[in-house]
Amino acid sequence: MKFFVSALSLVMSLAVTANPVPDFPFVIVTEKLEQEVKPDVVKVRFSILTYEQSSNRAMEQLTKFSALMLEALKKHGVPTSSLESTQIDKNTKRARKDGAYNLEVLGYEVQQGFNLRLTNLDKYPSLMNELIRLDGVQNIDAFFETSKEEEYKEKMITELSAKARKKANALAQAQSREVKSVYGITTEENFGHAYAIFSLEYNPQEYALPMAADSYGMDLVMAVPEYIKVGQRITAIYELN
Repeated sequence: MKFFVSALSLVMSLAVTANPVPDFPFVIVTEKLEQEVKPDVVKVRFSILTYEQSSNRAMEQLTKFSALMLEALKKHGVPTSSLESTQIDKNTKRARKDGAYNLEVLGYEVQQGFNLRLTNLDKYPSLMNELIRLDGVQNIDAFFETSKEEEYKEKMITELSAKARKKANALAQAQSREVKSVYGITTEENFGHAYAIFSLEYNPQEYALPMAADSYGMDLVMAVPEYIKVGQRITAIYELN
């Protein structure tokens, strides 16, 4: 009896998670578009790290290095309102020995993260060259983007929708059929996943413009790139006659 109940539960679970299939002829098409655009905003992420035998001394050094960083921003005409600070992390550094714990305290490491947003990219090269030379500054990452994301997004979605319909018509004609109407549209590419979650309602998160994967977390470059790549894709489901 237990075996029967377990088997029934498994079948019911599979039925719930399975993707529904339309009871009419249909075709699913996916179109992608990538475009090179000129960046006008850069987000810079970095941290300041200090290490001292005394916890108090480590905090004093962090304050000193942070003040030098703020002076650099002021020197280049960057308002402090463009800078965001994250919480301060403090770690105790101890001597190490296999099989032994709570050994002698060697010192204290204190770190604070910062996020800087620049809209005047002319200031980027000189400011970054100065920041990278400051004591304690480390892990600098630069992420270039465009403030015209919404504008590009609307244009790309319009163009992709037209391409998707054209491809659907070609596929239908090749099978001696014709497109009756669009059943659903999404930005998901995978067939099963697309059909499981597609919606006829506009979802801003689904239509977000992803930047190139290698544009974030890259090694610091002291020059502004000529362009960045933005991309968009849509998957459309069409009912056929």
